[in-house]
Amino acid sequence: MLPDNVLIFIVLAPGLAALIAGLFQRLIGDRGAMIVTTATVLLAGILSLYQLFAYTFGGHDDHGHTGAHVIELMRWIDIGSFQADWAIRVDALSIVMMAVITSVSGLVHLYSWGYMSEDPDRARFFSYLSLFTFAMLMLVVADNFIQLFFGWEGVGLASYLLIGFWFKKEAPNAAAVKAFVTNRVGDFGLALGIMAIFFVFGSVEFEPVFTAIRDDAFGALQPIGSFVSGETPRDAAIAFLGYEVNALELIGVLLFIGAMGKSAQFFLHVWLPDAMEGPTPVSALIHAATMVTAGVYLVCLASPIYEYTVFASGMIVIIGAVTALYAATVGLAQNDIKRVIAYSTCSQLGYMFFAAGVGAYEAAMFHLFTHAFFKALLFLGAGSVIHGMHHEQDMRKMGGVAKFMPFTYAAMLIGTIAIIGLGWPHTTLGFSGFFSKDAIIESAFAAHLGGVSFAQMAFWFGITAALLTSFYSWRLIYMTFHGPYTGAHHVHGEHDDHAHGHHGEPHESPRVMLVPLALLSLGAIFAGMIFYDPMFHHGEAFWGEAIYRAESNHVIHDIEKLMKPDKETHAPTQYEWVFWAPILVTVAGFLLATFTYFFNRGVGQRIADSGGPLHSLFANKWYFDEIYNVTLVRGTALLGDVLWKTGDKKIIDGLGPDGVTSLTKWGSRRLSAMHTGYLYHYAFVILAAALVFGGVLYWRAGGAS
Repeated sequence: MLPDNVLIFIVLAPGLAALIAGLFQRLIGDRGAMIVTTATVLLAGILSLYQLFAYTFGGHDDHGHTGAHVIELMRWIDIGSFQADWAIRVDALSIVMMAVITSVSGLVHLYSWGYMSEDPDRARFFSYLSLFTFAMLMLVVADNFIQLFFGWEGVGLASYLLIGFWFKKEAPNAAAVKAFVTNRVGDFGLALGIMAIFFVFGSVEFEPVFTAIRDDAFGALQPIGSFVSGETPRDAAIAFLGYEVNALELIGVLLFIGAMGKSAQFFLHVWLPDAMEGPTPVSALIHAATMVTAGVYLVCLASPIYEYTVFASGMIVIIGAVTALYAATVGLAQNDIKRVIAYSTCSQLGYMFFAAGVGAYEAAMFHLFTHAFFKALLFLGAGSVIHGMHHEQDMRKMGGVAKFMPFTYAAMLIGTIAIIGLGWPHTTLGFSGFFSKDAIIESAFAAHLGGVSFAQMAFWFGITAALLTSFYSWRLIYMTFHGPYTGAHHVHGEHDDHAHGHHGEPHESPRVMLVPLALLSLGAIFAGMIFYDPMFHHGEAFWGEAIYRAESNHVIHDIEKLMKPDKETHAPTQYEWVFWAPILVTVAGFLLATFTYFFNRGVGQRIADSGGPLHSLFANKWYFDEIYNVTLVRGTALLGDVLWKTGDKKIIDGLGPDGVTSLTKWGSRRLSAMHTGYLYHYAFVILAAALVFGGVLYWRAGGAS
């Protein structure tokens, strides 16, 4: 493990670099800001990758099972039992996440030197990138739920700033607001979940809470409030409106609602595709590789909670499986190159969630790890295409780009082969997605054999999504890189403000953009091969106490016992087909896409032009935006109008300050009418007043006597 001061540098340095780039741009200039942020995050990435390899291949058993190494930076909150520190927690989960965040972010910083070279606000952009990196690191190294929530909101803020980076245009502003508001829904659930944890356990620190659940004894922890009943954490219940709800189930559901928002799961997924309005490096960093995986990380981190839930874990399986299939269907009919990859992100996150839901946390984290490399590669490759096509994003206006951009084409091919999961079962031959995605599908089937609820549904949804993933991934390749070059007739891409109306043939991107593609390609090819054995096959030893597994959870062992060939006879089991199903549907998707978009390029366009019900459903994203606009957006606006115009203006203001003001004005107008300027009028008023006051005094004197 790295020394404490190095770990502190990895976590805090990107935040300091963001401050320097953002506040001192006038002193150091754009180039200085770019150098400070890029060098800092790249160095942090190198150190984090070194730590990951040292932990993986340097004997992690020395500290893998002894709990996390915690570096306390300072006391933050200390109010009775409500205590939270600024801390850095180093265990298997945080080591993997630190490596993913800093390595991908460092390459995105470097890539942005070329991609944002014409932008006048580069210092602000790089400052936002480093701010995001810092917030995400604070999230994954948190030692308590309050610091986790700080990082959670920090990445939400950075996401808002980066999506709306080109704030002078309407579309990025609308997308940023949409992302921010949608995430507030999920974050409300997360906040309630943290509150419920404090009420049940009297603490927000990971170690005492998770230890209490593992040992099924509160120990020194004390529930807050009389509405928490139960002798042990697992049977604790929270009373609400006359009903008692299992505390762990309630906490699990609330935490997952937070994860649904951040990780763009079904119902709260609508913000992610629109977030493509931000610069492409933003898409690669935040909306593919790191931020959207925060929800998966949270569920795996809270494995002690989900191991003892039925409803909450079942909800994760259902939502994850539905998201995997739903997003894959929508990806079939998108024409914006970035939106296709965005929906593939939603789909792959669904895989991770249903893996965690069935108890295969190792498989979920392994796919999170490999996905970061090939999805960042796909997004940055798409950015290279957009850059070379003078900011054109519509795949229908591309075609034949491979001959102009051979390096980008090779990188996109590698990313495509990785995401579809090409490999040979029972061997170590395959790209990254083969090892991690197949591990998830196998885990879902093993969980089904073990009686886990909804695991069979997740398995078949995962198989179907694999078919669709292969189809739309190759569709992207064929529409973009093959066939005749149609030419970009008009530039109206993602940052039209800086395109300056360039025309002409596509061109390869500068070297500073190609180097990150080359390095990410290595990750897309080899990450699964290198880390399959430690992260998944021997996952219990690798993850140690960072992932908790109840005695009744034998998903990984079930794969070994029920699905592997017999060790003595080497005869395949009756479940051998499970290993071959993913690769068979992947090849089927490839062949179907090849027939439709390579040999018969017009077929796909004719299907789209026909406007059939399925194509319309997929192209319009199942009409989620329209439904939400009619119900939630307009309903909220109508309710707001009623509360504003009737409740606030007429009732509160009308009877309150506005009413008093109106009454005062009315009285003053009546009194001012008495000021006529005639002396005898004033004398009459004085005399009348004297008579009235005299009468009152006489009456009071008489009454007193």
